[in-house]
Amino acid sequence: MTGKVFSVGTDFDPATILRLDDGEETLITGDREDDIRVLSGTVLTVCGELATDARAKSAIEAETFQLLTVDGMTAYLGTLQQMDGIWRISREGNNSLVPLSGVPEQLHEAEGSLVWVAGAWVDEVFSVRSFGILGGQSQSLD
Repeated sequence: MTGKVFSVGTDFDPATILRLDDGEETLITGDREDDIRVLSGTVLTVCGELATDARAKSAIEAETFQLLTVDGMTAYLGTLQQMDGIWRISREGNNSLVPLSGVPEQLHEAEGSLVWVAGAWVDEVFSVRSFGILGGQSQSLD
């Protein structure tokens, strides 16, 4: 299922929903829910078992997910690495590395951490326009 992620509920009873293009909302459950909740406002594809939940008529027990866009820009989620002076994102469950350009100094400190980057492909390199460190704050470079 692909849609925009929303964090809803209260501190005592948080919930994460995926709003599909047709407006239908699906509750996200399972071990990956917390990982997905921090990506509120982004567009993701979530894969897993469809389930029933007392709180929602439609639910998915998330097993895997892929970040697609942040603020309308193409986005990637993965571990930030630097090899031979080149910054890259190593995506979970995907053997390909995304080469990065324009990596800001603030992001250098997150090497080895799970991050998202948003921007555009320029030639064969992904140009970073905004980023976020999971467990940290997001930044826009505009």
